[in-house]
Amino acid sequence: MDDLYAGPTFLIRRAHQIATSVFQEACADLDLTPTQYSLLFVLRHRNPVSQNELGRYACLDRATTSLVVRLLRGRDLIAATDDARDKRKTLLSLTSAGRLLLGRAEQLSTKASRDLLSVFDEAQARTFVGLLDILATGHGRRDVEYKAETAGARFRWS
Repeated sequence: MDDLYAGPTFLIRRAHQIATSVFQEACADLDLTPTQYSLLFVLRHRNPVSQNELGRYACLDRATTSLVVRLLRGRDLIAATDDARDKRKTLLSLTSAGRLLLGRAEQLSTKASRDLLSVFDEAQARTFVGLLDILATGHGRRDVEYKAETAGARFRWS
């Protein structure tokens, strides 16, 4: 059993469970998941975008993006309009309700991140987040676009 519990895939899965739980507890009153939050966050910065672009910016697969977009549209947090330049394309943007919810969620998300990292001292937390960044950018999303798009959205330490 020790081999399982000490393995990186097990530990990362367990850390993901904990991170999701901490976020969902913080945002329980908003009925918002980390994935929904990430799409709203991306839309605020890249508004409007196609569903395909939204999924790429949030590093989500198409099926997950489609499901979450449908849920957010159902809650009137995002709106869809036809692209005037390309009628085959639908553009997604935040609604007023989406902007309002995101504003409330950002403070709670920051608190959740701090709570999650509270098991570390500040130097350990910086190292941990830095190592996660290396792992995330080293696998899957190696393109320059991802690094450029996420560079300004890093966790704020102060």
